[in-house]
Amino acid sequence: MRAIALTALLAALITGVLATPATAAPDPVLRALQRAEAAGALPPAQGAVYRQTLAKARSVRDGLRGVRRREMASALTIAGQIAKRGDLTAARMPAVFLTLARNAEWWAAKGPPVAGSPGENGARGRRCKPLPARARAARVSFPGSELVFQYYPGLGLQLQVNGTWAKANALFGSTNPVFIARGAALLNELLPLGVLRSGVLEWEYLFPIFGGRPPWISALSQATAVEALTRAAAKLGRPDLLQVAGAGAGAFAFPPPAGVRVKLGGGMAWFVLYSFAPRRRVLNAHLDAVAALFDLAQASGDVHTKAAYDAGLLAARRRIRSFDTGAWSKYSNPGALADLNYHVLNTTLAGEVCKRSGDRAVCRAAGSFARELERRCPRVEAIEEASDVL
Repeated sequence: MRAIALTALLAALITGVLATPATAAPDPVLRALQRAEAAGALPPAQGAVYRQTLAKARSVRDGLRGVRRREMASALTIAGQIAKRGDLTAARMPAVFLTLARNAEWWAAKGPPVAGSPGENGARGRRCKPLPARARAARVSFPGSELVFQYYPGLGLQLQVNGTWAKANALFGSTNPVFIARGAALLNELLPLGVLRSGVLEWEYLFPIFGGRPPWISALSQATAVEALTRAAAKLGRPDLLQVAGAGAGAFAFPPPAGVRVKLGGGMAWFVLYSFAPRRRVLNAHLDAVAALFDLAQASGDVHTKAAYDAGLLAARRRIRSFDTGAWSKYSNPGALADLNYHVLNTTLAGEVCKRSGDRAVCRAAGSFARELERRCPRVEAIEEASDVL
């Protein structure tokens, strides 16, 4: 009897073990690939490349220990969560699998990158009374690519969308043919990573942050993309890029989650930093969007872009005073004071909108921000020169 019972127990255990793969939840990333292939949205050859990327990333994770394993595992988990929610579409796959490949490349050979972003140009060389601290970003790039990735502890390396578009914008702002050529190469990397959602061309963030789940977009990065594309159209002699910029500017015509436009009443619209946080009013993102929309409207003559600009400028005119305490600007309203970098950014962007619009309220705030900066955070060189005279 004991032998029969033992045999039955072993049989049950074996059955359970053998049944586990059949009853386990299917791999969400592989399922997303299969669905895209079955729908004809993903060529089988590309699907094979993505499977190799996934296998490589998992192999790297399994061979690591400590923080490097944790970060590689986090990148894989984020991709899996996107797929599990049904959001890993064929259009998002280039960015998702590129992120996995870059994480595997980095963590297989290196540890966490060191923070080193210098911040805004206007913030350098200044000495301030105590202000909120801002951690410097740890950004990295890879040979043969102009894309910018950033290390987010616990989330691995993620594509820094605004940082990458800001790089493109700076390259196209140059008169150096070498830099313009680099900008064109970067544009060739960025355009395939765009996703159409509700008719809006978006460059999405594909990681969770501040309670927001991916994919999400930002008025700041969409505005920087619009600005870079508008410049590229002129520098490269490609008017077709104005249409691409217009598709990106569609984000300022729609409410979240497809867009970043929040109606305030009275013809005003606020352009939000995070599509998942429509009630948060961040000044720098809104001002950047207003400036970008002005430039695109001037270059393209598009009436929809002009209407979005008008609504955004009206909101800036009526709300910007609430961001100025008389001693320093606020990052968001309601919210805390900006740190030095963000106050400089508020000052710069308010000045850009002032130059474009001539709006008295915006210009007044720009002047106030600039005076507050010089009063509270004089340049170290100026302090040293004064002490020498004394």
